[in-house]
Amino acid sequence: MRILPLVALWALLLPNHLSAQSSAPPASEEPFVYNVGEVDYLTGQGVNIGGFIFPHLFVIGTGGVTEPGSEIEDFAFSEHDPRNDVGFQAIEVDLFLNFNDAVTGLVAGNGFQHHEGVWEAELEEAFLHYHLTDTFALGGGQFLNTFGFQSHLHVHGWDFVNHNLINARMLNEGHLFTQGGEAIFLTPGNAGVLTLALGGVYTHSHDHGHDDDHDHDDDHDHFDSHDAGFNDWVFSADYKFRLPIDDSITISSSIATGENGFGGDSTLYGAGIQKVWNGHDHGHGGPDFCGGAFLFRTEFIGRRTEAVHEDGDTETFDDYGLSSLFQYGLSERSTLSLRHDWVSALEDMELADTHRLSPAFTTFLGPEQRIRMRLQYDYIQNSAIDGEHVGWLQFQVQWGGEGGSHAHHHH
Repeated sequence: MRILPLVALWALLLPNHLSAQSSAPPASEEPFVYNVGEVDYLTGQGVNIGGFIFPHLFVIGTGGVTEPGSEIEDFAFSEHDPRNDVGFQAIEVDLFLNFNDAVTGLVAGNGFQHHEGVWEAELEEAFLHYHLTDTFALGGGQFLNTFGFQSHLHVHGWDFVNHNLINARMLNEGHLFTQGGEAIFLTPGNAGVLTLALGGVYTHSHDHGHDDDHDHDDDHDHFDSHDAGFNDWVFSADYKFRLPIDDSITISSSIATGENGFGGDSTLYGAGIQKVWNGHDHGHGGPDFCGGAFLFRTEFIGRRTEAVHEDGDTETFDDYGLSSLFQYGLSERSTLSLRHDWVSALEDMELADTHRLSPAFTTFLGPEQRIRMRLQYDYIQNSAIDGEHVGWLQFQVQWGGEGGSHAHHHH
């Protein structure tokens, strides 16, 4: 299946570097060779339906250990963070569509275990893109809104066991599902990708389990932090580009605005930078993260929330955060990572100033790299959680597609 230049550059600028380490196996091992057109139903390699539907399956199991007196759910900051001591964090089914490269798309569903092992399922994406030219595409349906480096990724594409704190707080618990349309442009010289999106917001219907039993003063409105998110419509713009003087540096800038649950508007703004040292060009046009490479990425997201009181008066709140990542490629299949997350306090919504430090080790098992193991440690500190420690062990099994490389697993 030939990939259009638009999709290829899209994947290049928005890589999942932990997973894009299958470019070459270590020299001491027998290389795994895949022949184009070959079908292996056991692994899903080359499997397709009708020549235009390409199925992928990801089964992600995660276990966590906390200090006595704490529960795993206490450390779930986003909707798809692990919520059980041991359980299925996600079972993802992705159907990639390609109709002669002119029309492409994705249908993606996710089943997962909520608190106490309760199963839930949702349709995450169902969209089509029409590629008018090699540099311009229009799309529509339900899709993960692109905002910064992380928001468009499914759980199997995350760099860590759990979501970045800034995404979990600012972007509707980490995933901004938009039902509408989007336009994707390659900017002159193929230096960057501009994505514009407009549509309604699909919100989670499940119970968040917040304690609303305490009494509130009748003279004040109660501000639920979930109402700060988009819940009606949203417009977003995201632009990522490589610096012309150094193609190992990628710059990201994003903005989104729309109606929130308070009846006012929420506005998000973000900026980030990513740099790769000692990367190698594997034919994608720029240094890719691989064995022996070092990557640094940092991303800032701020939010201004407008709340409308019952008497018509408005009040605005501001919060913001920063997520930074360091990665080193121990080999073509193993990576050491270190993440620091921080989000500011927002007392009116009972949101605490929070820091989280997360070292992690990720490796792919077997020559086909279809089993991924991740060990991670979190140290969390805020006014509500004072110096808590959490350990994670995660396994991911993949069927379909190419093992080890998730560079093209997003729209």
